[in-house]
Amino acid sequence: MRISSRRGFTLIELLVVIAIIAVLIALLLPAVQAAREAARRAQCVNNLKQISLSLHNYHSATNSYPLGASLAPYNGSTATTDWSNWSAHAQLLAYLEGGTIYNACNFSVAPEWANNYGYLANSTATNSKINSFGCPSDPNANKQSLSGTYSPLGSNNSYMGSQGTTTVGYPEATPNIANAQQSTGIFAYQHSYDIASVTDGTSNTVAFAEMIADDQVGGFEMIPGKGTGGTNTLKGVYFYDVNAAGLATVMMDIQTCNAKYQHDGGGREGGGYRWSCGAMGYTMFNTVIPPNGGGVAKWGACRNNCCPQTRHADYVNASSYHPGGVNVSLADGSVRFIKNTIAMKTWWALGTRGLGEVISADSY
Repeated sequence: MRISSRRGFTLIELLVVIAIIAVLIALLLPAVQAAREAARRAQCVNNLKQISLSLHNYHSATNSYPLGASLAPYNGSTATTDWSNWSAHAQLLAYLEGGTIYNACNFSVAPEWANNYGYLANSTATNSKINSFGCPSDPNANKQSLSGTYSPLGSNNSYMGSQGTTTVGYPEATPNIANAQQSTGIFAYQHSYDIASVTDGTSNTVAFAEMIADDQVGGFEMIPGKGTGGTNTLKGVYFYDVNAAGLATVMMDIQTCNAKYQHDGGGREGGGYRWSCGAMGYTMFNTVIPPNGGGVAKWGACRNNCCPQTRHADYVNASSYHPGGVNVSLADGSVRFIKNTIAMKTWWALGTRGLGEVISADSY
């Protein structure tokens, strides 16, 4: 009788097969991750296009762009503050398929200050997540932020309106500057502009850009987007146009903020803390430091006169988790990818709406 035997894999053969599979996975994984990032980036571009379209529809209806930050009482009385007012994002909701949330906003009171009349009256709206305000590449986008002493719950935001080359964190900090409530960009505190003021050309002026969102006020961390500051020694801040301070001054400020960031072990509150509040670092930024710090700044924002945080900071940088740069929408509604390596002066020129700079098409 013939006895047949069944031969299995040897241990060496099994290890070889496992090694081959591991190599194939290692080769395939970067391609899968790249494909996923391409899809996320495409969605991010689409979000910016939708926001830009709503901006144009708003202008068609009102003959102006929205205020970067409104001015309303925050506690049910007549007292007002620059700190806690409605953002341009909130004003655009009605043109962004967000009519229900827009109708839930009480624009006669400010939404920000914790546990006050304005926040309680608007918490239903401000706690709502707006899909168009969240970049899918950002793990903290559209998360609900934690509450703090002056920071109630809200939903995070990935996209900021441009103040151009203005380094005014909030007008109350600069009472001696006549134009503190204006900016060289499309948006400003308690001030609005129209398309006629964009004399540099809508295709040469940044309207919105990305910023890494932060879901909490936490301790100091060395992670992207965190804000630093509290030096009270910065020389390039409180300017309507940072060109008046000059490039050398800005570079010295960057080193000062870098040193503070390193000394503290990182930054504290990051950007995009809530979409409803009109404030630098929440829904506005400036085109002073190149995207993601441009290889020179280690932080996402730097505030001169107070805490190490992005909120009301004087330097607030565009930032993202996309490799190499950020998506921005221009005032004509187009979306471009701006590299971290863009020349600082070119970035300044792209941010201003009417200072007459000439930008060549191949400079960014």
